[in-house]
Amino acid sequence: MKSKKLYLFFLFLTLAPIMQAQLGINTNNPQGVFNIDGAKDNPVTGAPSVAQQANDVAVTAAGNVGVGTTAPTNKMHINGTNPLRLQGLTAGVADTDPLVVADANGVLKTIGTLDDLSIPTPAIFRLETVQNNFLNGISAGGQQAVPMTVVKNSILGLTYAGNTITFPAGTYQLTFIYEGNHNATGCTISSYFVDFPLNNGTTRIHSTASHVEGNLASHGGTITYATTVPAGRTWNIQLGRGQSGNCTGAGMALSATSTQLLVFRIGD
Repeated sequence: MKSKKLYLFFLFLTLAPIMQAQLGINTNNPQGVFNIDGAKDNPVTGAPSVAQQANDVAVTAAGNVGVGTTAPTNKMHINGTNPLRLQGLTAGVADTDPLVVADANGVLKTIGTLDDLSIPTPAIFRLETVQNNFLNGISAGGQQAVPMTVVKNSILGLTYAGNTITFPAGTYQLTFIYEGNHNATGCTISSYFVDFPLNNGTTRIHSTASHVEGNLASHGGTITYATTVPAGRTWNIQLGRGQSGNCTGAGMALSATSTQLLVFRIGD
């Protein structure tokens, strides 16, 4: 028993320097505490060249791991062309997940969410079918629904059904674009309005356009408004007849495809 103890003691003394030494795989000149030379092309002495390091994996005494470099400056330092691939990532949450960017040195950092940066996300609605006699029999101050179709909706939580938009809370820019033709005697000024949502109420914005009388009495306009709404706020897409026009008789023909609503969410 005593001889076995002496043997283990001397074995420990023999292995101790090796256990404390640097470890190299495919190299007798390890860089750092652990170094794999994938191509077995590192020099016998001195530091490997950039090309030689390209196939290396190294760990320093500070615990930094280098891939493609034997002198990593960060806990994980990868040097190479298209050096990082992450497969199997799941979808994130635009409102809460931070965006990741690389600085001038390639170090990854976060810069806040889409909301923090106020990067606009759009929803696009378009009138697909011409609305003949639109606003016919409706006096100044009255309005009529415009039955649009969703072309694109990138706003998380925004829904559209029965001509009604339901908004998630936020700040928005809404742009209503219309094009029409009102062929009536004396019809040379067309006036319309949109009651845009604002918090729990609305704000009326007018658009007045002058045009020629007759078959060529085409007119159009763009009405834009920036607003804030609470979560769950609903809004029906409508266009109203304004006070300053002089068109009477049958309503106008509200044009398809060129009548649109653009909604941009620009943050909380």
